[in-house]
Amino acid sequence: MSAEYANQDPLAIAKQAEQDLNSQSAKHGHGSSDSSNESGVDETVTSKFPGSTVTVGSAASGQGDNREIPVEEGGDLSKESGRPTKAKDFEGEGGPETKQRLYEEASPGNDDVRGNVR
Repeated sequence: MSAEYANQDPLAIAKQAEQDLNSQSAKHGHGSSDSSNESGVDETVTSKFPGSTVTVGSAASGQGDNREIPVEEGGDLSKESGRPTKAKDFEGEGGPETKQRLYEEASPGNDDVRGNVR
C-alpha cells in the first residue's frame, strides 16, 4: 500500500473510493477538458489515488515501432541524437534485411517474395 494510506483502515479507504465513483460528477464528468473527453482518460483521478499515475499517448498503447521507451522500462538516450530510444531500436538481430531474407528462405513460393518476380 502507498505511504499516503499508512495507518488508515483499508475498508474506510474503499468506502470513500466507492462514494467518489458513485458521485454525480464522476458519472457525468468532472468538467473535464476536451482531450479527456476524446481519449476517455481523466488524468485528474490521480489526485484521488495517491501514488497512481496515468500514461497517455503512444506510450500508453504500445503500438507501432515509434513508441519511446522510458528509462525506467529499459530505454536509454541515443548516443547519436541524445533522444530517448524508440521501440524500433530494439528490433533484434540483423535488422529488417535479415528478417526479409529469412522469410524468403522459409517461404520461397509466397507471392510477396521478390525473388519470384521476373
